[in-house]
Amino acid sequence: MYNQDKAGTMDTIVCPPYDIISPLLQEELYQKNPFNVVRLEYGKENADDTESNNRYTRSSAFFEEWFRSRILYQDPMPAMYVYEMEYTVGGTVKKPRGFIALVKIEDYNSGVVKPHETTLSGPKSDRLNLLRACKASFSQIYSLFSDPSGDVAAVLSDVPAKSGAVAIGADKVIHRIWPIHDQDTIQTIVRLMEEKPLFIADGHHRYDTALNYRNERRAAEGGVHKDASYNYVAMFMARLEDPGIMILPAHRVLMNLTHFYPAEFEQALNRYFYLERIDFTSRTEEKDRETILDTMANRSERSHVFGMRIKGKNSYYLLTLRDASDMDALVPDRSRAYRQLDVSILHHLIIDKLLGIGIETHKLGKNISYIKDPDEAAEQVANGSSEIVFFMNPTKVTQVKDVASSGERMPQKATYFYPKLLTGLVMHKL
Repeated sequence: MYNQDKAGTMDTIVCPPYDIISPLLQEELYQKNPFNVVRLEYGKENADDTESNNRYTRSSAFFEEWFRSRILYQDPMPAMYVYEMEYTVGGTVKKPRGFIALVKIEDYNSGVVKPHETTLSGPKSDRLNLLRACKASFSQIYSLFSDPSGDVAAVLSDVPAKSGAVAIGADKVIHRIWPIHDQDTIQTIVRLMEEKPLFIADGHHRYDTALNYRNERRAAEGGVHKDASYNYVAMFMARLEDPGIMILPAHRVLMNLTHFYPAEFEQALNRYFYLERIDFTSRTEEKDRETILDTMANRSERSHVFGMRIKGKNSYYLLTLRDASDMDALVPDRSRAYRQLDVSILHHLIIDKLLGIGIETHKLGKNISYIKDPDEAAEQVANGSSEIVFFMNPTKVTQVKDVASSGERMPQKATYFYPKLLTGLVMHKL
């Protein structure tokens, strides 16, 4: 953990997950504090980088030096850590709470750890290079477990909030972490968690990396060493039933479409969707967009509904799926849980079938970008840089469990769990 007396306040030290750090934010974090964890988790690349001097070797050098100089220190006692986030939405204060511990790495076919998203080779290569260089992880995988009776929650609520770390993120979420040193409490948690599968919420690339690194080390050492620290990975675990857990939608913006004819596309949509149109003026555009989003949210429990805007048209559309059995015919080899996802309907039926952008090409990002802010997404079409924006309702937490339990992976960017865990609150040195 950070020694705040030497490193500074936690607000200046922590950073968000590496995969949402833009070059601009990376520079801001570098300037904020010379000991900001971004130097470990997502260091800068230099034009003169070599095999022996690069972002990964620099991360390793920083880590070792900070440890030697007591910028970082090791907890003197074995511990798990309670981690609570506090934020306000719609005037209601939410406080999702879970705990951080080491989890034995399992192959996916064991059914213990269940993913729900497809991973890409680029991020996995990056994370593996960092793990090889530093032999440490600076952030945790975010996973969920079912605890309907609240047994684990009750144990965590009884842990006294000792001195720990408090940080306020850029989004004003308050992050608190404090240790569980009592060994009886730790063993109670171990016992309660023993038979529970874990559903990866956020951090698929990091789990795959930990799995690959474990296999790499086993091969190099010629066998399985059960107590070796590379057999474990640090996870934050929270209850599926926690009302503070929120999933935000990632809206789909489509660009670089060839042979795209709006009138023909609208006619093709009519075959599968009920279309409702709201024409807007420059004065009413923002209000009409809010109406579309509000209507989508209100209908989300009973319908598969999307919002849409097309370049060159001063209209917003509501698209409501006519017949869910169309998905049964389109992807009969997929589970019902997968076929009933809004993102599956959008990607398979609209983007793949009607627009002709194959499902496998979505990962390349040449035609699709994923934007959380609906205003920003709409602007991409308004300024002419993109052809279509589709507005999404969020995936439900229960759907994550159902799809993962069926052994399937959702389309890209199906979930954006909020709040995001902060990096640097506690680290795992192998």
